[in-house]
Amino acid sequence: MIRKIVPLLLLFVVLSTGCLGHEETKTNFAVKINAVPFNPRLNVTAVMFHVHAEFNGYKHVAVDYSYPAILIKTSPDVLNVSAFRLSDDVYMLPYYSFNNPENLASILVRMKNGSTTSVDIRIEGTPEKSIDMVVNYDVEKNGTHYIVRPIGWSPKRITLWNETFNVTIMIQRPIQIANAPTVEFKNGTYVLPEICKIKSGSVTAIYKYSVGDVYVVGPAGEGFVGKVYFPCEKMAGK
Repeated sequence: MIRKIVPLLLLFVVLSTGCLGHEETKTNFAVKINAVPFNPRLNVTAVMFHVHAEFNGYKHVAVDYSYPAILIKTSPDVLNVSAFRLSDDVYMLPYYSFNNPENLASILVRMKNGSTTSVDIRIEGTPEKSIDMVVNYDVEKNGTHYIVRPIGWSPKRITLWNETFNVTIMIQRPIQIANAPTVEFKNGTYVLPEICKIKSGSVTAIYKYSVGDVYVVGPAGEGFVGKVYFPCEKMAGK
C-alpha cells in the first residue's frame, strides 16, 4: 500500500430546482487528435478506472465510481507536455480535463528544439482498457459524527507501451472549507459530520466528503484519477 498525506478538498455543490438531461452512452471507443501548428507524433490511449468502495460497520453501504483517463506517450523529440508526468515519455490527463460536452482536452506540447504546438484530444465512447479496484472502510457512529477508517485496498498495475505503472489509493489530510461542517483527520481516521446537505428554499447545499484519491504512480511522478467519497446520505438511510 502507498499512503500519502496531501490536501483534501471538501466539495460544496449547490443544486437549484430544475431538470437534469440524459445523454445516451456511446459504446464504440475512438480517440481523435488535432494539432496546430504541427503534429508532435503522440501515441494516445484511454483507460477506464472502476473503483468499488465498501463501507462496513455502522451500516453496509457500497459505492461504485468510474473515472476515464487519457494516457499519452511522446516521441523522443518532445521535451514535456502540460499533463501529469508518469515517466520520461508517458503523461496522463484525468477525467476533468475532458469533462465537457465535446469530451475534448487541450494540451501544450513543448519540443526539445524550443517550438510549441497545441494538441486537442477528443475521446468518443467508453475506453476498452479498464482497471478494477476495491477499497474497504470501517465506519462507526459517534453522536453526530461518523468515524471512518480506511482498512485496505487492492493495488493494481497497468502496463502500457512496455512500461508498468502502479494504481493505488492515497489517504489524505482534509482542508476545512469556510462555512462548511468541521472535518477532521486523526491517526489515519476521518471524523466526518452527519450533515449531508442543507436546504434553503429552492437551493440545496450538498456536502461531499472525500476519503481517498485514486492515483496512477510512475517512476517520474503520479497522475490523479478520481476521488472516493463517503456515502453520507446513504449512510443516513436517505
